Amino acid sequence: MQHEDRPTPGTHRTIRPIDATVERLMPDTDPDEPTVVICGSLHQDHLAQVPEFPVPGESAIVDNDSRALGGKGANQASAVAHAGVRAVMVGTVGEDPAADLVLAELSANGVDAHSVQTTWDEPTGTAYIAMTPEGDHMVFVSRGANTVTDPLEFTEEIAEADVLLAQGELRPEATEQLGMIANLHGTRFILNLAPVTVVTPTLIDSADPLIVNETEAWEILRKLGAAEGIRRGDLPSQIDSLLQYCPSVVISMGDKGCVYARAEVDGGDGIVWHQPSLTVPAEEIVDTTGAGDAFAGTIAAELARGGSAERAVALGTAAGSLAVRSLGATSSYADQETLEATVAAPDFPQRRRLAETNKGE
Repeated sequence: MQHEDRPTPGTHRTIRPIDATVERLMPDTDPDEPTVVICGSLHQDHLAQVPEFPVPGESAIVDNDSRALGGKGANQASAVAHAGVRAVMVGTVGEDPAADLVLAELSANGVDAHSVQTTWDEPTGTAYIAMTPEGDHMVFVSRGANTVTDPLEFTEEIAEADVLLAQGELRPEATEQLGMIANLHGTRFILNLAPVTVVTPTLIDSADPLIVNETEAWEILRKLGAAEGIRRGDLPSQIDSLLQYCPSVVISMGDKGCVYARAEVDGGDGIVWHQPSLTVPAEEIVDTTGAGDAFAGTIAAELARGGSAERAVALGTAAGSLAVRSLGATSSYADQETLEATVAAPDFPQRRRLAETNKGE
């Protein structure tokens, strides 16, 4: 990366392609092409494979380690691009070698990274991941430059997008701002509130859909004061309660797939549907890192394309199932052709109505 004279702290500059190779990898733009803007975290992941996690005070010898693109924002942007929709990443990296890797990997995944900014104030975000042969993970994240991301600096990109996709890894205030900016400009706001860093009725109301896992859904309801009388495992009632705030909800359940619904007042049928996941044999599960991001990014891509919630969730579930079969996050994502073929296959499970008798199970 070409470093300029050090600017005044707090100022940023816009990244341009690092070299001609990256320029060639950037997708052509078409004003009529469906576009998802992803505002979120950008990390360099340090992945170490360890025989087992050491106990406090012990050390572990690492025989195999690597560095790769990471951060929920970057992962989901890559999933959008793999799903065949224009993905525009907005966020912040540092002025350091890690930023070079992040930007090059984004571009190699087909993501438009022209609007990513740099800062001298913080290093590029970093995640340290230890993984055992059984696939268990231990993760430590240094947010770095992600803490200075200001959504107002990306208003133009958001205003021109079909969908704005956000997560919970930015500052809580930044996540709140994203919902307001999207609403102001008529851009559909999809919120994968992971982790659950901020919960306000206004933020949840703006999400269409709100994408969370079972633990996150329960935590959001508790913070909204809307969990009274609802059991933790009662997903239909949890969705009904969340639909009092936002138009649509998707709750992921790992290898059980997901449940989802759209409120009747917002054009939906109000039915809670269960989309089962593909069965992946235990011996074929290599790494679950980034599977949830493949799920969320693929859903956002299909909705930006104008697809139905049913189709978006089916494709997202396929993307998550396929992502666990190889090592790494973005490097394991399937392309649109593979996703389409997976969903069209005779053995792909069809959605079914989540019966009232399943409540509390």
